[in-house]
Amino acid sequence: MLAPMVRAVRRLAGLAAAGVLAGALAGCGGIGQPAPYDSTGINGLVIPTPSPDPGDFVAGVDNPWLPLEPQAAWRYDVTEAGRSVGTIEAEVAAGTTEVAGLRATALQVTTTIDGETEEETRLYAQDEDGNVWLVGVDPGTGPSWRAGEGGAEAGLAMPARPRLGDGWLTYAVPALPQASTTVEDQSREMVQMRSQEEGEADTATRTVYEKGVGLVSIEDLDAGWLAQRVD
Repeated sequence: MLAPMVRAVRRLAGLAAAGVLAGALAGCGGIGQPAPYDSTGINGLVIPTPSPDPGDFVAGVDNPWLPLEPQAAWRYDVTEAGRSVGTIEAEVAAGTTEVAGLRATALQVTTTIDGETEEETRLYAQDEDGNVWLVGVDPGTGPSWRAGEGGAEAGLAMPARPRLGDGWLTYAVPALPQASTTVEDQSREMVQMRSQEEGEADTATRTVYEKGVGLVSIEDLDAGWLAQRVD
């Protein structure tokens, strides 16, 4: 059970402070209406980006769909078929970490399933337009990577203005399978995304975000478990 959970956590665009959202966790869409609300989406962005310009980025991440306030901490309960199987705990580090000249925000994630624990640190940087990029990962197992090193390229974690139907790569790292995300449902206050990782065993995850709050649910569409924000 642990391996599918850890793979899914690594595919996420981010774990952000959130409140429980009833009614948006069924995994079959229906959170809103099929309208982009005049969003420009990802128009004009180069994804993945091989050489982000530090002058185009800011310190901190305050995108309303993916807020990462320093030292914020929260937890998700994970259930499968109505049974509690573990937790996901997340904490935003104080300060920033330099990646390719950018001031990245570190998100530390601890996943405990059936008594087994893995830790991972994900690094995010926000550009001046409000788009959030995944610029590095230190996993509990597997290769670490940083944008600009060894052919690794930063992918998009969350656009400033998500738009229904938009899709993008979440990273491009030679040693890792390709991972992509698509906006599959949307309302004025909610965005639902589907993330797909391609490899020997394709896997898919559905995530729901609330504007001004962050990530409120994670569903592994293959393993059948659901992680829900509880505090």
